Amino acid sequence: MTNRTQVSELGPVLVTGATGQVGRRLVSALLASGHPVTVLTRAPASVRRLWPNHRVGVHVGDLTEAETLAGLGAGIQTLFHLASYTPRPEEPDLYNAPGHWRVTAEGTVNLAVALAEAPIERLIYVSTVKAMGDQAGSLGRPASAAMPPEPDCLYGRAKLAAERQLLAFGRARGIKASVMRLPMVYGLDGAGNLARLVEAVAAGRFPPWPRLDNRRSAIHVDDAIAAALLIIRHPETGDQTYIATDGRTYSTRWIYERTLSALGRPIPHWTVPLWVLRGVAFAGTLAEHRLGRRMPLTRETLSKLMDDAWYDSSALRALGFAPRHGLEDEIKRLAQRLETGPAP
Repeated sequence: MTNRTQVSELGPVLVTGATGQVGRRLVSALLASGHPVTVLTRAPASVRRLWPNHRVGVHVGDLTEAETLAGLGAGIQTLFHLASYTPRPEEPDLYNAPGHWRVTAEGTVNLAVALAEAPIERLIYVSTVKAMGDQAGSLGRPASAAMPPEPDCLYGRAKLAAERQLLAFGRARGIKASVMRLPMVYGLDGAGNLARLVEAVAAGRFPPWPRLDNRRSAIHVDDAIAAALLIIRHPETGDQTYIATDGRTYSTRWIYERTLSALGRPIPHWTVPLWVLRGVAFAGTLAEHRLGRRMPLTRETLSKLMDDAWYDSSALRALGFAPRHGLEDEIKRLAQRLETGPAP
């Protein structure tokens, strides 16, 4: 539980991306701890629906429209920047949609300009391991935030540009600025990649997966929020980048087997040959390009399911971060949700 000293040290808080899956939980955690919170949003009605009984400050604005950000930083001492671009359904190439650069990179520049005179003392940018490039997590060892980033998609390049912009903003203003990169996030009430995978297994759309020992990092959303709060409060952080994980690694085969067990189903004795999956993924990639809509299995999605995405969060653990959740409990919860339906 947050004590009064911690509450007062953050002061008035501004959150961007507050209505997203991580942002809404962060705002609720801040409100529960007694922090005065203002959110930047294009949809004030959504804010009122999410927090109907709280006095959440609302600044209606758009990161891509600099004039709407005037006065945004008045009285703000702490910034949590989570805003990002969500590709539209008609944009099949999720990670190379043009909106990523406009919202994430250029929008962060607009945000920094708008906050130039604000009394901000500390800020954190919640980013992604995509800013490092996929190859960073597939080197056979956990990748640290100290590795030179080489993002390989527009989403990752935009995130890296935003990271650098806010760290430079912090240095220029004497603000304690930090970046936290996240891998796959779970615990999102049925949303996210893990939930889709569990649902596919339950529906029989996910084949008996090859026994490949790939290693992927992940973190529960509640642990991600706890990590962000730790970083922004810790006296030894600032002008640094951290990676937050639950400290474990998971293979697609492990997730597949745990899902079947959670559903009370037997694990098949056979697996789909890898060459078959590659053939289907190749066909799916061609169809996606020709039809302009997303396919269930492409080369990109197969790579996510087969390759490593292994990251090192030891720098965060050195600050005292101790994750409380693991993927197995979340798989059980998702399986139960599918069988009984969401709680009322």
